[in-house]
Amino acid sequence: MSDQPNAVARSGAAHLRGVARNVQYRSEGRGDNGAIQVLTFRLGQQDAVGTALQPVLVELRGTSLEGQVVDGEQVTVNGKWRRGSVVAQEIVSQSTGAVVRARRPPLWVAVPVAVVFAAFFAFVLYFIVRGFAG
Repeated sequence: MSDQPNAVARSGAAHLRGVARNVQYRSEGRGDNGAIQVLTFRLGQQDAVGTALQPVLVELRGTSLEGQVVDGEQVTVNGKWRRGSVVAQEIVSQSTGAVVRARRPPLWVAVPVAVVFAAFFAFVLYFIVRGFAG
């Protein structure tokens, strides 16, 4: 058990419920691949007797976001713990019923891009090694 009386277990799967605070949407540039959309907020929670727990940072990112969350909404967050925060896979607003999800490139696009990148890297590496050997 932790020394902090209001500590939350922060590993593995995360299924949390609370109030979204300091909701922020931003776009991060990724060169030729387009921008990544990011939603972040602090999730305020209480224990069974109403004592405030330490807020949890929640982040959802993808090529686009479906749905919306605003400050003060009751939400349920499903995701995974990573370095003390939650990387969300889905956020459900208990206030409106809206589901917020991140869109990511479909697998049929991501796999060929990865294969082409790996082939190019192998090609360059081959010529580097061949140049040093000869």
